[in-house]
Amino acid sequence: MNTPSLIPGDDLAAAGLLHDYLSARRPLPEWMDADAVVGFGHFDLRIPRRCADLRAAGRARLIVFTGGLGAGTADLGMPEADAFAAELVRSRPGVARVEIIRENQSTNTGENIRFTSDLLLRRHPGKAFGRGIHSAVLVATPARMRRVWLTFRAIVPEVEAWCMPPDSDFGQDDVLYRAKGQDLLATMLGELDRLATYPARGWIVREAIPLPALAAAERLGWTPPAEHELAADQVSAR
Repeated sequence: MNTPSLIPGDDLAAAGLLHDYLSARRPLPEWMDADAVVGFGHFDLRIPRRCADLRAAGRARLIVFTGGLGAGTADLGMPEADAFAAELVRSRPGVARVEIIRENQSTNTGENIRFTSDLLLRRHPGKAFGRGIHSAVLVATPARMRRVWLTFRAIVPEVEAWCMPPDSDFGQDDVLYRAKGQDLLATMLGELDRLATYPARGWIVREAIPLPALAAAERLGWTPPAEHELAADQVSAR
């Protein structure tokens, strides 16, 4: 049985709204299949299962896992991409027999994408970004999904990217994070910090943050980072 959230009831709606925004769900159109599905490393083992299910359904022709040891590894005990592959052997043995490309040295989101791009060019040039891979479904843990998408667009703009994180809501993810001794709310507010500051550093594509998401974050205790004032084009009335 799910453990009740530790967040006061009045703040749960705000947490859910912010979680929905960060999840950046942008599903692949039903009429389209992608060249690859890319699973971004994390302790969330729903990610490789989601990738496998998309591959099994014919929605993507290639599976790529990326992730070494980083802040989101938690207790996996091995590089995230390797843990993902092991999870497929356990839960999706049929899919585990198809070709899976693993990048297992990266430690953050930018490295996930750059190291994967380099690996594909060196070892699988016919499947490199912009060559064999022109469209990709990105799968990340929901709270990280929007930043992954914006980072991917900044580094690999030649590849059309879609976002299909595991189906979940704030309550489900709160239970998952607490089981790993981690604070989902703090993670989400940290993600908003990154969305606010990373565009100026050239690390992610600049995108307007909807006013409801900002209001929800402020209700949960967030204030814009001290070194940064949100530019007008980063705030949207959506």
